[in-house]
Amino acid sequence: MQRNGMSEEPDIKSRLRGISILLVEDDPDTLAIFDLFLTHMGATVATATTVKAALKMAEEVQPDILISDLQLPDGNGYDLLDMIRKLPSSSSKLIPAILMTGHSTPFSEPAYNQGALSGGFQKFLAKLFNIDELLAAIAEFTRGVNQDAHVYCCDI
Repeated sequence: MQRNGMSEEPDIKSRLRGISILLVEDDPDTLAIFDLFLTHMGATVATATTVKAALKMAEEVQPDILISDLQLPDGNGYDLLDMIRKLPSSSSKLIPAILMTGHSTPFSEPAYNQGALSGGFQKFLAKLFNIDELLAAIAEFTRGVNQDAHVYCCDI
């Protein structure tokens, strides 16, 4: 099925199969919806609602991709990404990261986007985004990746 100019769903599903995603979101409904959808699309999803819990999950799971909300109860997405990239695991230093927030407006979105990129994130999504935008962002990091491969974003 063609979706807003994106590849067909089976192609996205095949790219997400075997990809480990750490999803950090403090709103339980949003977390549950994203978790369910990404799992349905074939990803292995670990979830956390705080920076502390996310850091623990990052050490245990060593995810391929981080998707984090900006504002969390005990910190923010920038701090979380910085802490994850300082973990001893070599893959954590190169983890691609997507920042999302519901606090931006059409006027502030460019500043949030620039802040996310300056803060080490590769992508910024303003909530409420549609699921195709999230899939497209994840797909950027999974092109040509097979089931057993890890995804790396950049040289640190």
